[in-house]
Amino acid sequence: MPNTSAPPQVLFLPLGTPEPGVSLQRWLYESLRAAILGGRLPADSKLPSTRQLAEHYQIARGTVQAAYQQLLSEGYLHARTGSGTRVSAVLPDVTLNAGYVRRKVRPPEELPRTAPATPWVERLDLLDPVFARRSSAPGLRPFFPHRGDVQAFPIDTWRKLHTQQLRASRLSLLLDADPCGLPALREAIAGYLSIARGVQVPAERILVLASVQQGLDLCLRLLAPGDSQVWMEDPGYPGARQLLDVAGVRRIDVPVDAQGLQVDEGMRLAPHARLAYVTPSRQAPLGGELSPSRRLALLQWAQREGSYIFEDDYDSEYRFIAKPIPALRSMAAAEQSVILAGTFSKLLFPAIRLAYLVLPAHLVECFTRAAALTARHANSLSQAVLADFIHEGHFDRHVRRMRKLYAQRAEAFAEAAQRHWQGMIEVPEIRAGLDIACNLQMDDEAKAFAQIQAAGIEAMPLARYCVHPRSPGLVMGFAPYDERAIDEAARALGAALRA
Repeated sequence: MPNTSAPPQVLFLPLGTPEPGVSLQRWLYESLRAAILGGRLPADSKLPSTRQLAEHYQIARGTVQAAYQQLLSEGYLHARTGSGTRVSAVLPDVTLNAGYVRRKVRPPEELPRTAPATPWVERLDLLDPVFARRSSAPGLRPFFPHRGDVQAFPIDTWRKLHTQQLRASRLSLLLDADPCGLPALREAIAGYLSIARGVQVPAERILVLASVQQGLDLCLRLLAPGDSQVWMEDPGYPGARQLLDVAGVRRIDVPVDAQGLQVDEGMRLAPHARLAYVTPSRQAPLGGELSPSRRLALLQWAQREGSYIFEDDYDSEYRFIAKPIPALRSMAAAEQSVILAGTFSKLLFPAIRLAYLVLPAHLVECFTRAAALTARHANSLSQAVLADFIHEGHFDRHVRRMRKLYAQRAEAFAEAAQRHWQGMIEVPEIRAGLDIACNLQMDDEAKAFAQIQAAGIEAMPLARYCVHPRSPGLVMGFAPYDERAIDEAARALGAALRA
């Protein structure tokens, strides 16, 4: 696609100071000529008027006019009435001009340097970049996981609420805000958690952040210093695992089965770990729930060791079978040891970048100070709009509508799998969520995944979530795709695997 952006208008161009004995006219001419040939002034960029440049550098206007005239006569500039003075698209033969070669100046990130070999940089180099830099742009194909349907979001309602917040009487929202989050949004979140997640908590213990990742980062900085041991689910969410690795903690990979995290195995591997990362309401990526007995065992372990549990409650609202499962934080024994993290990115849209932590009372002050120091506060305008969106009932209606829509698409996905993937991919019962971990009934997961990609189908190999090998599998999403797209992609995938 051609670049249709307009050339810039040069309002200020640092030219350095004149050398002793060099006239101002000569200095200005050579400085502008060097900027043109060096690429600092691109073709067709508009220069300031002679009056503006003379005032800026506090030199005579006639001096500027003389320098401009020389550059015009030599072909470096061109001037047209109503268009001003601009850099020529075609320059004179630069081989005759002191060895200058016109070039495109590379941005700083392209300069031939390497990042310093600090521990963070070295650890980042070891990470799988798939999750860290995966695009979420429109056009992702079935069956890419971990995404909702932004096309179904009530954007007109959101726009109306956004416009209301930008009234002249509310422009204080454009100033710095409370690092804890806007009081109206914290109150709305507290009310929502009480009804939907069974968590009774005052708004003062809620910290609004940009993402769950930011919340986990704060936990690692504040609660797991040095080479502390931290439990991590295996398989588990790669974004969390990578954050643990970069933080430099000793990651303890605790196996997961149909009942969730194997707490007994965690206590055997690292009984004195400082933190445990868990997804108890819907395990990521396998989809199971942490059993009641293991929930109790996990809480007892944390109380006994003085450790903390980071509960990532990432998409528990979308349950299609049976009643919603209360959050681990709702249990009476959880108040002092469980940090509940939730996000609106999957409930509404990813670009909202709003999430929250529910903190024990004794951690509120230090977490607030750390959040203020590292990120100041989350976007206050978006917070205000979201608070209204919740208080006026739009949030509840949207979640109920999307739950019904995703249930229909989950059913369509299961039916398409039954038609097209017999003997190749087994799809378990879809009880909740935006995606499902499927069993790949082929020995070579990497080869099957390559065939799927070649057919234009998106999915994620289960191996990307695992540290220790498991049976071959695929994590596949269904939520953003309508029934027709699901069936067409399922047919193409089946044909690719059979081939």
